[in-house]
Amino acid sequence: MEINKIYNEDCLKTMSLMDEKSIDLILTSPPYNTSRKGNSIEKGCANIRYDGFNDMRDDKEYIDWTIKLFLSFNTILIENGCVLYNMSYSSEKTYLMWDVIHFIQSRTNFIVADCIAWKKPSTSPNSCSCNKLTRIIEYVFVLCRKQEFMTFNCFKGISSYRKTGQKSYCNVMNLIEAPCNDGINGLNFATFSSVLVRKLLKIYAKENYIVYDPFMGTGTTAIGCIKEKCNFIGSELSLAQCKYAEKRIHAENSQLSLF
Repeated sequence: MEINKIYNEDCLKTMSLMDEKSIDLILTSPPYNTSRKGNSIEKGCANIRYDGFNDMRDDKEYIDWTIKLFLSFNTILIENGCVLYNMSYSSEKTYLMWDVIHFIQSRTNFIVADCIAWKKPSTSPNSCSCNKLTRIIEYVFVLCRKQEFMTFNCFKGISSYRKTGQKSYCNVMNLIEAPCNDGINGLNFATFSSVLVRKLLKIYAKENYIVYDPFMGTGTTAIGCIKEKCNFIGSELSLAQCKYAEKRIHAENSQLSLF
C-alpha cells in the first residue's frame, strides 16, 4: 500500500488491503455520533458536522461499527503499537463515549492504557444548562493490546538510573494544551488540531513511523506527520475533504522544501 496518501474510501476497505502488522501507530479522531441533525443527504440539513457522513446513528449500530474498527486495528497494528483515539461526548449523550470504551475493552483485544486530557484554549459555554459544566477538555484514549499492556511503545526518555540499574523516566503529563483546530472550513465542523497531533507523535512515534488515520478528514493528522517527519496513510469517505487535504499537504511540503 502506498504511503503518504489519503484513500478516498471507507476505512474498513483500506484496512482490508493492508498487510498485517504494517502500521506503527493509529492516531485518529472518529465521528462521535453526537450530531443533532444527522446526515445532510438523508436529512436535508444545512449545518452538518461532517460532509457526507451520518453522525446520528443508533447507539448499538455505532458501537458495533466501532468494534469492527478495532478488530481491523488488531490486524494491521505492529506488535506493541497503540491506538490514540480522540473522543468526547454531547450534552444529550453523556454516556455514549464511556459505553464505547467499555465495549472496546470487553469485545476486542484492546484495553485502555492511558487517558490524556486535551485542554483547549477556549470553548462555547453550555449556557442552556443549569447543572452541566462548560467542557474545555476532550479525551485521547491510549489503547493497546491486552497482552502488551506493559510493553506497548511510548518514548518518554530516561532521566536517570538508580544504583540498582533501574531506569527512571522523564515525567510526561497526561494533559496536553493545544488549539481547538487548524481553522474552520465548510466541509468538516469537527476537525482537530495538528498541534495536538504533533505533541502526541513526540510521545508515541519515532521518525519514519507509518501513522494511520482512518478518518483523515481535512488532513490534520497528515500535516502533523509531515512536520514530525513521520509517514502517513489516511482514509476519508468525502472526496471534497480528500481534495482539501491534498491541497494542505502540497502546501506544507512546498513550504518545507524552501528550507
